[in-house]
Amino acid sequence: MSEKRPVLKPSTNRFAVYTLSLVFGLFQALQCFPFALIRGKLPGHASGDLVQHIIGQIYFLRQGWHWPLLLDQRLGAPAGTNIGLTDSIPLEALLLKVIHPLFPDMLQGIILYLALCWTLQPVCAVFALRSLGEKRLLPALAAAVFASCFPTFIFRIGHAALCGQWILLLAIGLYFRATRTGAGSRPVWLLALITVLTLLIHPYLMVMAGAILGAVPLTLLLRERNWKACAPAVMATASSGLGIIAIGSVLGYWGSASGGGYGLYSMNLASPFWPVHSSLFPSVSSSLVEATGGQYEGYQYLGAGVLLTLGLALLSRRGIKLLAQLPKQHAGLLLACLALTLIALSNRIYFLHIPVLLTHFRVPGAEQMRSSGRMFWPVGYLIMLGAIYGLCRAWPRMWPFVLLAGIALQWQDTRNIRSDVHQIELSFLEPPSAKDSQLSSIMQPFDRIEIHPRLECDGIDAIYVMQFLYAAALKNAAVNTMYTARTTPQSACHPSAEQPHPLDPRTLVILTGTSQRLHALRWSSLQHAKCGVWDKATFCVAADVPLPAGLSPPPLPPVLPIDQEIVTAGRQFKHEEILENGWSNPEDWGVWSEAPEARLHFNLPADVHTANLVLRMHSSPGTPQHVRVLLNGTQIAEWDVQPHDADYTADFALPPEEHSASLQLQISNPVQIGQDPRHLGLALLSLKINRLN
Repeated sequence: MSEKRPVLKPSTNRFAVYTLSLVFGLFQALQCFPFALIRGKLPGHASGDLVQHIIGQIYFLRQGWHWPLLLDQRLGAPAGTNIGLTDSIPLEALLLKVIHPLFPDMLQGIILYLALCWTLQPVCAVFALRSLGEKRLLPALAAAVFASCFPTFIFRIGHAALCGQWILLLAIGLYFRATRTGAGSRPVWLLALITVLTLLIHPYLMVMAGAILGAVPLTLLLRERNWKACAPAVMATASSGLGIIAIGSVLGYWGSASGGGYGLYSMNLASPFWPVHSSLFPSVSSSLVEATGGQYEGYQYLGAGVLLTLGLALLSRRGIKLLAQLPKQHAGLLLACLALTLIALSNRIYFLHIPVLLTHFRVPGAEQMRSSGRMFWPVGYLIMLGAIYGLCRAWPRMWPFVLLAGIALQWQDTRNIRSDVHQIELSFLEPPSAKDSQLSSIMQPFDRIEIHPRLECDGIDAIYVMQFLYAAALKNAAVNTMYTARTTPQSACHPSAEQPHPLDPRTLVILTGTSQRLHALRWSSLQHAKCGVWDKATFCVAADVPLPAGLSPPPLPPVLPIDQEIVTAGRQFKHEEILENGWSNPEDWGVWSEAPEARLHFNLPADVHTANLVLRMHSSPGTPQHVRVLLNGTQIAEWDVQPHDADYTADFALPPEEHSASLQLQISNPVQIGQDPRHLGLALLSLKINRLN
């Protein structure tokens, strides 16, 4: 007589599954993130996008309640900066601000949020799988491990807000519950609410959750062929859309502009299957799935365990049959996945380095999703869940062994990437370096920091400038710029704001970039500022303020070669300090002006007083430009610059005591070209100074 096996009650099984997944999530979180950082300790130093998120929260938590609600008034002063544009997780920041009087030493919740994401990721994966219909213990544990060790999830550690991928798993679970036969309207309304709130975590996640929400009424309509069946879901989806528009308008989300990049930051078709950052295949190169130069944003490797499970599920007739039922059972979800995949692939589709489809067509609004390769995340999670569900039905006897092997493979496959995350987090506990301490000492006497050029005008040194912004945040000093995901009209670059102006004793000016020596000379000559050099930057203070200790005298700018053509193209350009302001970054052919006024500065040999200037230029395509040419404020020429290359010349004389020349090019009609956000006027290819006497 065979012995009966004990069977767990549904409630007992549910409690055990969720408890185990929660414990596993907590284990992962506490192993990865130091508890001191979870409690809100500020890193001794920070780098990458993480410091951007922390800076936004530091300023936000230190200021009082005000309107507009999400505006950091001392960050990017005087206009201020919306912390939604610094990806500082506004929803969490608002909750932390409510309790901040009880925990005044907690000045950042970014690591707390990351720990929460690591904890909830396996729990929500279990919820999604059970909502799909698979409620056994081992498949649930597989889903928990697969989701926690999902390479694309762990890889996103640098963008903290985007680690909230548990929201996508929760949304998927609510979709399956909302589309069950006889299901009430509660799951879809809950999904609608979550979609609205997700805007306050990250707009990209909101778009993905919104796609899953939109799939609910589509599925119900296409399955039931009855408008009444999908009416509550339509109302919930419409209400969610209106809520997003309303909250985004009230909190200042709309009106910002993307820096471009759609088609560059896309997903390679091979990315889900190509084992980049794999511990099992350490020699695999990422270069084969990097066809545009930005497809690291489309990193979508599913992991060895998921691929094993998926492969075996599709190797049986039952698995293929389940797949064939998708269009009938979940047509709306299938269409949503197709749309997200097409957005992720963008209009430049590659399989490895093989072009599949290259077109100029753009999905309306896609430019706002410049890193479109991320949009595949919900599809990846659905593949993972479907692989587990299909395997358990395709191989009724073998599936436990396959899932155990898959768990082991997924865990081992992500060993290195998990270890790297842990090491990064541990590094934040290190005390400030001697260099960090010296910078803090230099900035200590000042409560207003001005950085020129502002990052809104020239972001090429953004990584370097972030250390100054973090130091300013630590002392709660007002700062005139900020690195943001998008720009607003209020924070846009205005050349007039870059000009030297009177300094008060509490203001420190930090000059960066290739023209900082010229700018320091202008601050000194026009405002009698005192300037000194530290590291790769120049610091200036008011004339009656002593220079901070640790600064060295600034070197003079190099003398411009005479009677020698200087090419402004990319790496061939050896005299970048000539481009004072109003210019974009040098490209392979030359450099564009991107403002109504562009300046050039020449430091000439002492024996040159009369010279001939030659600029080889062309105007923006199809738009001739009328240009007034001023030297040290005095007009010396007027040119009508045409769209074809030509030389434009002017003679000038310098007083005997002067050896430098500031040339202003006042451009009549800069224009935007296509999707390029810049206002382009003149293309400068080369320049030359010829001695006349």
